[in-house]
Amino acid sequence: MQPKSWPSLEEWVESEQDLKQKITELYESDLSPRAQAMEALSYLAERFQLPLTPLDIKDRDWEDAGDSWYQPISVFEQVAQLKFVEPENNDPRYLVLNSAYLIHHKLVIDMSQELGQFLGDEELQGFGYKGEGVLDAELIPVRMGESWSELDCKYFVKKSFQ
Repeated sequence: MQPKSWPSLEEWVESEQDLKQKITELYESDLSPRAQAMEALSYLAERFQLPLTPLDIKDRDWEDAGDSWYQPISVFEQVAQLKFVEPENNDPRYLVLNSAYLIHHKLVIDMSQELGQFLGDEELQGFGYKGEGVLDAELIPVRMGESWSELDCKYFVKKSFQ
């Protein structure tokens, strides 16, 4: 099986003329970065049929993504994961656009290094997610025996492997 070649984020934006135009229009607007991100989120979710929250995902079964396996994820979860692995990269526009890119191309973030700083692989029960909106999403690794609801998480996704 030949490994798939994915475009970079920049190549993807360049190849999608409507997306490129929308992003340019937003970046040149007088809107705050957060407002730009929210408008981009609305556009991206509709244009690429992206699930916004975990409740929008009907089936969490692993999918064949060509040369790898992919478990469906929402924009809320993806933003939280990006913030978890790249806490310094907190521009809301970047978080929204990169999340859409990863979900659209069925790409997975490797969080093993960051998770290893908190707990061992055997200790991980799953991922709790906090936050009222997509841009406020926060990932909380949940240890075996911990209650995600007691950690004030809004959503919980059990760890599973392909």
